[in-house]
Parts: sequence; C-alpha cells; structure tokens
Amino acid sequence: MRRRISSKPMSLQPCFLLLLLFLFLLQDLCLVRASSTHSCNGSIAECGSEDEILMESEISRRFLAQQKKYISIGALKKDHPACDGASGGRPYTKSGSCAPPPANPYDRGCPKIYRCRSDD
Repeated sequence: MRRRISSKPMSLQPCFLLLLLFLFLLQDLCLVRASSTHSCNGSIAECGSEDEILMESEISRRFLAQQKKYISIGALKKDHPACDGASGGRPYTKSGSCAPPPANPYDRGCPKIYRCRSDD
C-alpha cells in the first residue's frame, strides 16, 4: 500500500508565532543587558549626561532657595503698580512710574538755522 502525500501545505501559523516569541525574548534580553552595563567608553559629555542633568536641577533648587520669600507692600495695594512712586526698594523711582528713564537723555538742541519746531 502506498502512502499518499498530502497536497495541503503545512500550516505556517505555529512557526510564525514561535518566531515572534523568539524575537520578542531576544529584544527583551538585549534591553536588559544594555541597561545593566554602565561602563562608558565614549566622551566625557556622553558619559556624564545624567550627572549633568542632576547638577542642573541642584543648581536650580539652590537658586530658588536663595530667593526672598516675601513680596513688597506696594505689590499688595489694590489697583496700584508696585513700582509706582518713590519709596525705597522700587525700581525707576526718579521717573515715578514703571517705565525706565531714557537710556540716552543727552539732547543737542536745534540751532535756529535748521528751523526746528521747538525753536519757533
């Protein structure tokens, strides 16, 4: 009696699932190995990037800790800007407003020969 060879191809679904499982486990193994080894063979900038981020936050924390923890009395007044007036501790006290004084107050004037508006 002869055996008949089936003409149906073998189902590839179990093989495909096994291949996907193998690739997933291989990827997971590579990620664990990469994160566990912390030896740095690159430049100083590449190796110390995590420390640099930590130091930056430490410096920011120190700056915030050094700042004053109160506000001025002028800031508490209703409908009144904190820098308006001439009391101590407020910027631009000579002009009496929040706008700074002119940066270059020098004025040459205008000779009569040029017939300027101010010299009617």
